[in-house]
Amino acid sequence: MANVEGQDVWKFLRTMDVPVNSLHSKGYISIGCEPCTRPVLPGQHEREGRWWWEDATAKECGLHKGNLKQGDAAQLNGNGNGAAHANGAATVADIFNSENLVNLSRPGIENLLKLENRKEPWLVVLYAPWCQFCQGMEASFVELADKLAGSGVKVGKFRADGDQKEFSKQELQLGSFPTILFFPKHSSRPIKYPSEKRDVDSLMTFVNALR
Repeated sequence: MANVEGQDVWKFLRTMDVPVNSLHSKGYISIGCEPCTRPVLPGQHEREGRWWWEDATAKECGLHKGNLKQGDAAQLNGNGNGAAHANGAATVADIFNSENLVNLSRPGIENLLKLENRKEPWLVVLYAPWCQFCQGMEASFVELADKLAGSGVKVGKFRADGDQKEFSKQELQLGSFPTILFFPKHSSRPIKYPSEKRDVDSLMTFVNALR
């Protein structure tokens, strides 16, 4: 397959009437996981639909021995700190742990949504602990929570994967992980952080503009 042109593959699929993913006809030329895949525009390379925020020369997918950090292979086999479930998925340790971060439950985030006149604004990250992009912003978000401690802005986290994913999509504007929401003091609807920049200064600018 590595030596076969893409157009020849499609000719074969059409000739043999092979069922294909319906997303192909909607512009999803290169299909991967949900958070990192989007349709491409006419004239764009097919890989433009994958990890569009990354350097085009460094895009990669899949596991390769050379990419694994020490101890990763053991965890993938269920021999690391994360225990393996029967279906092969490994548990991962929770992230965004800080005394200045409130761990919101489903009733907690629902109550926050219902409040039209909050006593203080909230900044909440919707996350999945296994998500590499959530892991990548953990340090900056925790630092931000520490800086906002005592400022009148509450900082929280809500685990939005698994059973909470559909609720988060419908009610919390979840599109991909992480999603960051600001709940204003006197507004019923949260405001979604629009940028892929997740450093402390960028997040603080967002908060200061809305608080």
